[in-house]
Amino acid sequence: MALNRINGREDLFVGGIFGVNRARLIEENKITHILSVINYTLPADPAFANVQHLSIDIDDVEESDLLVHFPKMVRFIERGLYGDEAASITFGGEREGTTNAPTTTSTQEPGNSTDADAITAAPPITTNDTTPETSQQQPQNSGPGAVLVHCAMGKSRSVSAIVAYLLWKHPHRFGRSDPSTPARRAVMQAVNWVRQTRPIAEPNDGFMEQLELWWTMGCPVSNDDAVETHPTYQRWLYKREVEDATRIGRVPDWIRFEDEEAAKVSSSSSNPQDQQGLSLRCKKCRRTLATKPFIVPHQGTGNRGQDKKDCGHYFVEALSWMRPTLEQGELEGRLSCPNQKCGASVGRYTWQGFRCSCGDWIAPAFSLQKSKVDEATSAPHPGGRTGPGGGAADMAARMAALGIRMPPGGGRGGQQAPAKENL
Repeated sequence: MALNRINGREDLFVGGIFGVNRARLIEENKITHILSVINYTLPADPAFANVQHLSIDIDDVEESDLLVHFPKMVRFIERGLYGDEAASITFGGEREGTTNAPTTTSTQEPGNSTDADAITAAPPITTNDTTPETSQQQPQNSGPGAVLVHCAMGKSRSVSAIVAYLLWKHPHRFGRSDPSTPARRAVMQAVNWVRQTRPIAEPNDGFMEQLELWWTMGCPVSNDDAVETHPTYQRWLYKREVEDATRIGRVPDWIRFEDEEAAKVSSSSSNPQDQQGLSLRCKKCRRTLATKPFIVPHQGTGNRGQDKKDCGHYFVEALSWMRPTLEQGELEGRLSCPNQKCGASVGRYTWQGFRCSCGDWIAPAFSLQKSKVDEATSAPHPGGRTGPGGGAADMAARMAALGIRMPPGGGRGGQQAPAKENL
C-alpha cells in the first residue's frame, strides 16, 4: 500500500513518495500534517491547501545525522496529532530521561489504565520551529489531526522518525518501566511495532544506532535543540569526527577533554559528580591520573578494573593533563606523568587505535600500562568529599563528635590544637 496506518490510537501514517503526491489518499485519510524526511515540496493541489508541512532534507545513508532532528520531528508529529491538546494536558509521571510508571490521563479509555496503547505522560510541546533547513506552515487550527510521515520509499528515514516518536510517546510499551531493557531491544520492539502494518520498515544501520542513542538519552524533546545540546550527543558527534579524521590519517581539528566537560556539567548541577571508587595513580609519584568515570570499560577489565583476561592496559578518556602531548598534533606517542618532578612514562596513545592484549580493538586509544600505575579506591566522606586532601577537616569533625580529642599538631590540616588552660 502507498500509505499504512501505524497500530495504536494515533492517526499516524507512513508512506513513500508515491503516497504523498496522491491527493485522493490525503483527503480519504484526512491528513492534516505531513512530515517529509526528504527534500520535498507539496503538490499544488487544493487537497494540500490546509495541510501543514515540515521537510527535513537528509539522505538515506548511515553517515547522515538524523538524531539531531528527532526533537523537531517528534514535536511536529505531536502537534499534528493532538493540536493544542498536546500543550494543554497536564502530564504526570514520565518525564525526559526518567523511568517513572505512566500516569493515566483524560485521553485514556475509562477503566482501562493498563492499556498498552495508552498515551503515556510526556512533556508539553511548544512552538519553536524556525531553523533554515525546514519549510513549515504554522498550524491554523488547534484540534487533533492525522499525520503522514514519508520519505522516498517509506522504509528507512520515515520509519526512523516514527520510531523516534513512538519511543518518546509510549516508552513503557517498549520497556522503559524495566531499567534493564537494552536500548537495542527497545528500538527493535518499536520497529517491529511499525512492521505490523508496514512490513518493509527497515531503518539503515546508522539510523538504528542513532535510535538506540535516542532511547539511552531519554528521548529529550523540551526544545528543538534538546539533542544538539545534550552531552551524550556531543560525545557521539565528537567520536564521529575523530573517526572521520583518523580515516584519512590526521588528528581531529579539536580535542574534547572529558574531565573538563564533566566539570562544566557538575558546576551547573546541584549534585557534584561522585568521585568515589576506583582511581589510577602513577606508581612512581602517586599522582592521580584517572578516576572511575573516565576509565573506558573493555573486555580486559570488569566494572571495578579487576582482571578478566590477561590484559596489560587500562584505557581512559582523553583528559586535560594530556593536553601538552596531544596538542602537538601527532597521531600517536607516549604519555608521561603530568607531575613535573616525576615525568615517568605511564602509557601511550594512538588516535587510530590499537588492539589490546586481551583482544579488544580500542579507537582512539589512550592507554595506561598496568605495570606503571596503581589502583586505589576511596570511600565517600560525609558532605560529599572523598579521598585524601579535603577529608582531614571532616575526620576531625567526626572524631570531635565522638568525644575524641586530636593531639596538638595532629592531622594534615597543620592546625595546632588549643593549649589547655591551667586550672
